[in-house]
Amino acid sequence: MTVVEDGPDWLVLWLAPGTPVVGSPLADGRDMREAPLRERFRLPRVAVPRLWRGTGILKLVPPSAPYSVWLFWAEDRRFLGWYGNLEDVHRRGYDGGVRVIDTVDHVLDVWVPSGEAPQWKDEDEFEVTTGLPGFWTEAEASVIRAQGAELVATAERGEAPFDHTWTSFVPDPSWPLPELPLT
Repeated sequence: MTVVEDGPDWLVLWLAPGTPVVGSPLADGRDMREAPLRERFRLPRVAVPRLWRGTGILKLVPPSAPYSVWLFWAEDRRFLGWYGNLEDVHRRGYDGGVRVIDTVDHVLDVWVPSGEAPQWKDEDEFEVTTGLPGFWTEAEASVIRAQGAELVATAERGEAPFDHTWTSFVPDPSWPLPELPLT
């Protein structure tokens, strides 16, 4: 991703259309959502390089909160909404001399369509992953859901990052696409 801003309140990242990324389909080649819900998080996956499709995403990462917020636009640049991705607090570091930002997704998310009320996303997947090895316990799930409820309340109050500060963002057309580091 391209670093747009790295300040005290937010790390702001741009994922441009066509950016090389690594996807994680199931080992048999299917998208994970093609597998039955109860199997989806138990089946092996593989890392597959691909290009990011879509109109691009602006990702806002707070320095010490357990989420990031992704902004989405339509092809005509009309702002669609914010996607609150619940996850571990992001950790900065290096991997083989390459700067990295690491987190772990918590599956449960919040979608806030522009001008509409927040909506929970992937509650069925969150329920299935709770208690699975490598995921979270019931107690940890309660904490994750409470963190999501705080994010919903922030959106309902129209506070940052849901205050439209970044909704008119337009990437600099001269920015090159990032490259995936060789490993």
